[in-house]
Amino acid sequence: MYFARRATNNSLQSIKMIKHTINAIDKLKNEGLIKDFSISIKHRSKNLSHFDSLDSKKQYHIFSAGKPMVAAVIWKLYDEKILDFNDPVCKYWPEFKKNNKDKILIKHIMTHTSGISLTDSLEDHDYGDLNRIARWLENYTPESRPGEKISYHEVTFGWILGEIVQRITNKSFEEIFFEKVCIPLNLKKTYFKIKGSKKEELPNNIYKHESCNLSSIDKIFRALLINKIPLLSGSCISNTQDLTKFYSAILNSKSWLSHKTKKLVTKIHVKGIDYNNRLLFSRLGLGTRFSGNNINERSVSSASNSFGHGGLLSCMAWIEPKTNLSIAILNNLLLSHTLNVYRFNLLSHAIKEDLKRIFK
Repeated sequence: MYFARRATNNSLQSIKMIKHTINAIDKLKNEGLIKDFSISIKHRSKNLSHFDSLDSKKQYHIFSAGKPMVAAVIWKLYDEKILDFNDPVCKYWPEFKKNNKDKILIKHIMTHTSGISLTDSLEDHDYGDLNRIARWLENYTPESRPGEKISYHEVTFGWILGEIVQRITNKSFEEIFFEKVCIPLNLKKTYFKIKGSKKEELPNNIYKHESCNLSSIDKIFRALLINKIPLLSGSCISNTQDLTKFYSAILNSKSWLSHKTKKLVTKIHVKGIDYNNRLLFSRLGLGTRFSGNNINERSVSSASNSFGHGGLLSCMAWIEPKTNLSIAILNNLLLSHTLNVYRFNLLSHAIKEDLKRIFK
């Protein structure tokens, strides 16, 4: 068994209680579908110790699983009555209203319904220049009317919300993220760009499986990291401990968010077909996704109220309000979409089975 050596500090009883998860990891290892990985689970605000042997404590690129971290800054600014989710983006960014964008609200960006989702017209060399990106967004002609349809904002989500934050606060997004999210929640290993060049700040390398056709993704994110360019929508780096802390705080912290804000953050705001995500049915919150039936996400029913977000590499973190369980799974091996779904569903189903045993 793969984890027999790594779990020497755990009781035999704990290992027995997570046998489904260990067997799933062994299976994926044997099939060559997992490399470095980390799994953490919190019940309320405390680590579920049964899974401690699976937590590598290492940092990973978490890609779009970091979108709720971006949204959290907006949640806090709302909580502090600095902005409203129903404010037009152009209230804080006047140049944005060009080409009939004056009716786009902050909540349209957060729910992927603004009509500003495609980046085909943006030159590759402009991705590293936030000023050029801002001008490109100002001149963008929306694909649809605000609120009309869901079209996943793969990268525009972070660029637009980041610009709003900077214009309101006169500070960089990273500074405000540190002040409003990292410090109060004690997130010590989460950031959007490295501050220095210390080895301990660098996340695990990204590796590409032969099934994956994203030929340069590993090089792109290494370049973003080295050059300290925050993509925001996809450049977040974190570990499973910080991710479970973050989701646990949404429900359990008495001081970070007010009750009113928590109610808004933990509810579905839009649902329907996502035109940029293989026409799958989605239920979206303010920067989060609720469990759906698109790929049997998290091995729960489509009626579940669990919410979180995923990224490439089966990076996923979420919370299940009914059980107050926060779960994070991170790894660094790029697979094809089909194999990625297989890997994630195998792991999430195994975790679910073990949690049943632990809480029965």
